[in-house]
Amino acid sequence: MRIGTWNLDHARPQRHDAERLRLMNQANADIWVLTETNDRLALPGYAAIHSAPRRGGQAGGRWVTIWTRLPVRHHVAVEDDHRTVAALVESSLGDMLVFGTVLPWQMDFGDAPTAEKPRAWEEQYRVTPLQGREWARLQAQLPGAALCVAGDLNMNLGGPHYYGTSHGRALLTGAMDAAGLVCTTAYECVPPGLLRYPAIDHILLPVTLAERARVIAAWEGTTPEGHRLTDHSALVVQVD
Repeated sequence: MRIGTWNLDHARPQRHDAERLRLMNQANADIWVLTETNDRLALPGYAAIHSAPRRGGQAGGRWVTIWTRLPVRHHVAVEDDHRTVAALVESSLGDMLVFGTVLPWQMDFGDAPTAEKPRAWEEQYRVTPLQGREWARLQAQLPGAALCVAGDLNMNLGGPHYYGTSHGRALLTGAMDAAGLVCTTAYECVPPGLLRYPAIDHILLPVTLAERARVIAAWEGTTPEGHRLTDHSALVVQVD
């Protein structure tokens, strides 16, 4: 079984959609969690589970869409239906609860205006524990399903510092530990030579599945020919 994640930076410019689709089709993932995506970029042969339309964004813009060619049992309700989405799918590994997310970045001020803008990383520090508690709640709600959290977590895990803060990582690893999740796309898990910089998009799986998982594909957001597809790298994990 293969799970991929990629932040598409709003899938601009549109003229490179065919190349984006070619790379994703070539990876042959059973599930794609696409972030900062657009409905325009649809994966043939996959069913879509969308987050709510992005507020104030371009037509068709979404924070997260789960694309799956596995049977979907049902769409699972989430606390923030704009920046997260979840679905229960049937897989060769058993039922899997897929939770797609975009954690706040350094200067993210959130979607709701406030009297005073948060300081750098403050929104991430607020949201990460909330999502961690939601993961635990969903696990209790669906105890027979393996939880997969995937998307743009806006921090590298392991390896040299690239993006994020030590406090943000501590909050995330605490939430992961509480939910029994392991990052399968940490710096040490990505085969050398695939990416120039540590990934900030990740796939988290339960320990029992993570032990059988490996990164089988990863590519930069800019092609060797110099075409900018996005400002993020893609990653695909296979669970044997």
